[in-house]
Amino acid sequence: MSEKTKSAFFDSPEASSAAAPPPFSQAVSDAGPSTFQSRFASITRHGLDRIRLVNLSEVEIAAMHEIVRTYWERGIDKVYPQESSREFKLGGYAWGYDPNGNEQAMMLTLRILEDALIFRKVNHIPPPCEWLNVSFHGGDKLKILNFPPTDLVNDIMATFMTDIQRHEVTPDRAKIKFKGYPWRPLESDGAETQLKLLALLESFERHSFTLYARTSARFADETSESNVLVFQRRKDWVAGKTLYDQL
Repeated sequence: MSEKTKSAFFDSPEASSAAAPPPFSQAVSDAGPSTFQSRFASITRHGLDRIRLVNLSEVEIAAMHEIVRTYWERGIDKVYPQESSREFKLGGYAWGYDPNGNEQAMMLTLRILEDALIFRKVNHIPPPCEWLNVSFHGGDKLKILNFPPTDLVNDIMATFMTDIQRHEVTPDRAKIKFKGYPWRPLESDGAETQLKLLALLESFERHSFTLYARTSARFADETSESNVLVFQRRKDWVAGKTLYDQL
């Protein structure tokens, strides 16, 4: 090989005489502390009237206290300090069963997610988002809260046109009553219910809403359940963008 055709990777005389790299264990120990580390925390609902906060700082607990006082009209009766957690006892029974859904309790859950974002605390501030609360009631009802966009509601209505018995739409919510009991399937496999849920998720995705969280509760009679889906979409979204344009 001539001098003109030698690879540039071998032209440096220092390359062959450089010291061997240190062992992996030494390289890791010399690297210093990591600049990124997640701190996880949790919020759980207990009984009919409790919220338990685990692994939150005092500042975050104070912020959560203010959120609950602001969005739950009966306020907080008592605060129970624990060794590694804090528990709020709410006034009234926020998590009690309501066949039509306790809208104030659902909005409280939504505000906790929106304002606190404490399921995982990270170093950067997430972009502002729109938040929607979707709940299922009585085996045949669907409710969307927190000002769902008109185009999304129209899309959902069109998707389930032949399955809807009646509906009520206002600027801050949409209520839909289905024929039969799609959320309480009689068939053992519940395939039709699953198909409807998938179609619902597809409607939200077409409008760039992502499923952020799901909450559920089974009540003392072991037959009544509450299922709530929380969706989010970035506020800077514009029509024509897909869900993946936001990632």
